[in-house]
Amino acid sequence: MIKHYIFIFFLLMIGGSIFAQSSKLKRANKAFEELNYQEAIELYNQILEKDGSSAEAKIHLADSYRKINNTVEAEYWYGQVVLMPQSDPVHKLYYGMMLQTNGKCDLAKEWFVKYVEEVPDDLRGQYLVKACDYEEELMTKNEGIYEIENMPFNTDLDDFSPMFFGEGIVFSSEYRDAGTPIRREAAWTGNPFLELFFVDRTILDKEEFEYEYGESNPFSNRINSKFHDAAVSFNEDETMIYFTRNNFIEGKTGRDDNGAIRLKIFSAESDGAGSAWRTLEGLPFNSDEYSVAHPALSPNGTRLYFSSDMPGGFGGMDLYYTESENGRWSPPINLGPGINTEGHEVFPYVSKDSKLYFASNGHVGLGGLDIYHMDIKENNEFGEIINMGYPINSISDDFGIVIDDSGFFGYFSSGREGGQGDDDIYSFKKTAARVEVFVYDEETKEGIEGATVINDCTGTEYTTNSAGFVWLEQKLETCCNYNASFEDYKENGQEGCSKGLLAGEKVLVEIPLSKPLLFDLAGIILDETTQLPIADATVELIPLDCTNKEPQTLTSKEDGSFFFEIDKDCCYELRASKDGEYLATRSKEQCTKELTKSTSIQQNILLAPVMPVNTMVSTGENHSTISGTHTTGTHTTGTHTTGTHTTGTHTTTSGNTTISSTYPTHTTTHSGTTTRPATTHSNVVTNTTTTPSFNQGRTPGTYLLHIYYDFDQSYIRNDARPELERLLAMMQENPQYVVEIGSHTDSRGSYRYNERLSQRRAEAVVRWLKSKGIESKRLRSKGYGENVNVNNCSNNIPCSEEEHQWNRRTEFRILGYYDANGEYIDIVKSARPTKINVDRCQDCPF
Repeated sequence: MIKHYIFIFFLLMIGGSIFAQSSKLKRANKAFEELNYQEAIELYNQILEKDGSSAEAKIHLADSYRKINNTVEAEYWYGQVVLMPQSDPVHKLYYGMMLQTNGKCDLAKEWFVKYVEEVPDDLRGQYLVKACDYEEELMTKNEGIYEIENMPFNTDLDDFSPMFFGEGIVFSSEYRDAGTPIRREAAWTGNPFLELFFVDRTILDKEEFEYEYGESNPFSNRINSKFHDAAVSFNEDETMIYFTRNNFIEGKTGRDDNGAIRLKIFSAESDGAGSAWRTLEGLPFNSDEYSVAHPALSPNGTRLYFSSDMPGGFGGMDLYYTESENGRWSPPINLGPGINTEGHEVFPYVSKDSKLYFASNGHVGLGGLDIYHMDIKENNEFGEIINMGYPINSISDDFGIVIDDSGFFGYFSSGREGGQGDDDIYSFKKTAARVEVFVYDEETKEGIEGATVINDCTGTEYTTNSAGFVWLEQKLETCCNYNASFEDYKENGQEGCSKGLLAGEKVLVEIPLSKPLLFDLAGIILDETTQLPIADATVELIPLDCTNKEPQTLTSKEDGSFFFEIDKDCCYELRASKDGEYLATRSKEQCTKELTKSTSIQQNILLAPVMPVNTMVSTGENHSTISGTHTTGTHTTGTHTTGTHTTGTHTTTSGNTTISSTYPTHTTTHSGTTTRPATTHSNVVTNTTTTPSFNQGRTPGTYLLHIYYDFDQSYIRNDARPELERLLAMMQENPQYVVEIGSHTDSRGSYRYNERLSQRRAEAVVRWLKSKGIESKRLRSKGYGENVNVNNCSNNIPCSEEEHQWNRRTEFRILGYYDANGEYIDIVKSARPTKINVDRCQDCPF
């Protein structure tokens, strides 16, 4: 219950001042201002019985019920307040909070949303809007993990904030000695002031955390005062106590400017072993103008956490810490907006395993105050804030948790239904094994920070720390799968079983993560004759033995490059083409099978021009007069180093024609290195052998087929088969083109005989191609005899047999193609020179 545990300061009444007021509303407002909510409630109800339209009375009545944690009445009156024109936006927030605490989360969310619309900067509203969405997760995340028990020393009043001391428990309780002649009550609640009590406990079963509790008695007359005393913390050897008290010491009461007695933290020391407490003093950062409460000493005694509404905070009560420096406490440091909210953060506690526990009504929770924890890291940083979930938390206020050294047993305070009083102390024990999940890089064996781990038994999500670990609890006698994931890694999971274990025993779950194998196939499309890149070529990736994989098609970039992502355990081939300009071709097969590392495969493809760049086109049959040379002039791309973009000059000479063009160098090497997207590969396979193509023919406009003949023979030799297979593959890849097979002889023998011999040789190739399924209409045979020699071995000129062999050759060239309508287009005729020297006819009759 938030009521006086957060703001248990109060106003001392000046006798008779209230009763001197003539108006009942003035009397009610006076009681409200003096935090005398019980009397204020009685007066406001009397007013509203006679005049139900008083907006001021309704607002203060709703606030009064909220202050004493009567959520049912508060819900009723806030429900009326939010409909009034005098209502403030915060009343929508309070109405939603009361609805949530009363188990009406869906309706509460509607009012939280309205509050966020009006006050978007208040994070409380944003957190509470999310709270209902997380309700199911918070209610089920600890299923089967905790057993809780209401303590036998609870009373019908308020008992809360337990702390281990000696062989028992020190806790806060409203004074329980009904036999005293003077009963002193707090005006806020109408109940007795809070005192510190001690209850002894006897161990019945250490492994099962079973205890027997004795009678409770006042803790210390030196510590307890006539006002509120509560919320204590001890150093390790229990010779120092820090506790919360109203601003009262040595019979003197301190008040703020409004007359309120605020809260302060006091310390005292003893010699231990039950000796009296002495040297009672307030801490240096106490103030009469604001409250400082709920001390929590770190296990080593060097840092003290506490809660305060001192100026400069982020909401109601914020969490702070101070450090002991040479026996003095340093100025307090606020834990910051990531932890503190516009609501209240109170009742901190530091466990042995360096976790900071606290209660808050400003973070996502089940309602009221919920208990949270977070790791205390180095450099004054804190880990993720984690809601402890049900059954530790409920729709009521839950706070004041302490945990023993085992980490599996402790106590907490709660105002939930079913208790003996307003707030009760409960014990809890974990009936679970401790699970240690380690997520690491499979290759380096190093832990992965920030990996996500999901427990499939509960659906709860965790995040690994800087060393790659997550610690959690798992219900005994169960097995759960823990699935881990992290960016750029493949997901993986391992099972953790708690069967046969006792509560608190450890289960180690190690989850290796490996980076997925990434493969790509990239390269450059190059002109076979010039070695220059070809832009806008069509490149098709064809899967050969991959299940359910479709071909992919793209267009080469300006620098001729292409890039495909490919799959594991697959083989592919590439098909490249550029209709009308280059002959289509396929690459050799590339496979990712048996590759154990991410690999980038590089494959360049040479395309043969339909008409080589050095061709001097002639419509005549005698090509012996056509000659030309092709030279690559200044080709300053060098090795085409990745990252450069210089300019080179390409010069082509053909007959008397010189063509010069400027082109950008491309970021690639012809041996296979290609600029590709930023993908990290651990292995690069470079294919330095580019796709096989045809050499330029010795006759301009042609390509050479390495088909040679024995002297005076026209049959196809066995050594010609590979070359014919390549020609067949080219024609199958380019079904639209018409090809001329031109055959040549050496100069020995008669002219007519050599013409007939070369014709038979050309026809032999044509017949072979027809036998392989190439249509007749796509084939032309031409015997050139000895007309087009490639050297000076003409008639009667002595030559070696090797020189004559060079002239006995077969070449092919593209004559034309069939378009989509089946019409034949003659490339040779259509490509005739645009500039023709005409010998004008003189004295012609026409």
